[in-house]
Amino acid sequence: MHTLIITAHPSSKGFTHRIAAAFSRGRTETGHTVEILDLYKTDLKQDYLNFENIREIPIDPIRVALQAKITGADEIVFIHPLWWMGPPAIMKNFLDNNLMARFAYRYLEGGKRVGLLKGKKAKVFITCDGPLYIYLLLAMPFWTIWFFGVLTFCGMKVTSFKLFDQKMKRSEAECDAFLNKVDKIARKA
Repeated sequence: MHTLIITAHPSSKGFTHRIAAAFSRGRTETGHTVEILDLYKTDLKQDYLNFENIREIPIDPIRVALQAKITGADEIVFIHPLWWMGPPAIMKNFLDNNLMARFAYRYLEGGKRVGLLKGKKAKVFITCDGPLYIYLLLAMPFWTIWFFGVLTFCGMKVTSFKLFDQKMKRSEAECDAFLNKVDKIARKA
C-alpha cells in the first residue's frame, strides 16, 4: 500500500510534522511506502484557484503532478492545525486546485454525484490549542465538511479522524502518548 501524507504547517517545528513522521514510521515499518507532501516546502506550489469559466480551466503541470500523486496513493492522510475553525489556507487551496470535477468527482444526468476516488482510504489528524468541548460544539460543521463535503464526496473511505486539543498546554509526555496512538493507527492494515 502507498500512503500520501499531506501536511500544512508553516513551521518545521509544528506538531503536525511530528504526527506525519510518526505515521510515516508506523507505515514504513509495516512494509508500506510513504510520501510526505509538505505544502509549505514542496516545489509544487500552486497559486490560488482563479478562472473565468469553470469548464475552461487551463491544464496546469503542477496540478497534473499533484493529481498523479493522489492517483498513485491507496491512502491519503491530511495533517494540519485548526486555525479560525478551518485548515490553513494552503490546505484549502490544495483541495480547491486538485480535487476538481472530472478528477475527484463528477455529476451524472439528473445531478447525481459520483465520487471518482473510490478505493482510497483517508485519514485526518488535526491539532488545536482550545479545549475539546469547544471543538465538539463549534467544529462539528468542520468535521462534517471534511467527512461529507470533501472525502466521501470524492469517494474516499474515511478510516480515522483525530483531533489533538489543547496542544499548547500539553506536556511532552502527553504529546508522545498521542504520537504513539498515531503510530498504532498507522500500523493497522
